[in-house]
Amino acid sequence: MFTLFLRGALLYVVMIATMRALGKRQLGEFEPYELAMTILLADLISSPMESVSTPLLHGLLPVAAMFVVHGAITLASLRWDRFRALVSGKPAVVINKGEIDQRQLDRLCLSLSDLLEGLRGAGYLDPAEVGTAIVEANGTITAFPASDERPAKTGELDIQPGYEGLPMVVISDGHVQPNNLRQTGMDAAWLEALLGKRGLSPAGVYLASLDTQGRMTLQLRGGGLMRFEALAPGEVKW
Repeated sequence: MFTLFLRGALLYVVMIATMRALGKRQLGEFEPYELAMTILLADLISSPMESVSTPLLHGLLPVAAMFVVHGAITLASLRWDRFRALVSGKPAVVINKGEIDQRQLDRLCLSLSDLLEGLRGAGYLDPAEVGTAIVEANGTITAFPASDERPAKTGELDIQPGYEGLPMVVISDGHVQPNNLRQTGMDAAWLEALLGKRGLSPAGVYLASLDTQGRMTLQLRGGGLMRFEALAPGEVKW
């Protein structure tokens, strides 16, 4: 029984390590060869995990072999576009200048309902608002609005919003995040003093984020929202 437990734990760790080594994209949308790899990995790992009589190497060696093959396919895909198109397919434009390309839908074996579902997933309830839509190689649908339906840009309105970068979460669930706070150029003493002026402590804050305009947003424990200027825009360091 203990041997079976150890085998299961070891194979689970091997599976996690393999998926991490394959890269971040394995955790998102799959290319066809990546989906096949994931299915086969699960099958290869499950056999020695279920049966103690199956040698552990019978599960580990095929996983290593598939890892090598997957790496070779990935490298070849990065180097040769034709090879990538062969194993992953090409993006296909299914809406062009607002008109649905029925032949492309038939070629991709997509129904009109599938297209409308994908457009809703992209944030469009009305297909008439879509100027261009593309079925990507991984099967997702990317949609762009028609030129007369898109929001106006700040440059077109002669508005200068300034630099907008990634907000830093400085408190999460009552705990100060020292790495993020360090990137802002501030320290825990500064944060505690800032909160103390408002009768708060880090433990009473559920979430605190500091944006690149110097604004602090606090979500308090038990409810309540506060926003205020914590830094002058010129003091922003990231």
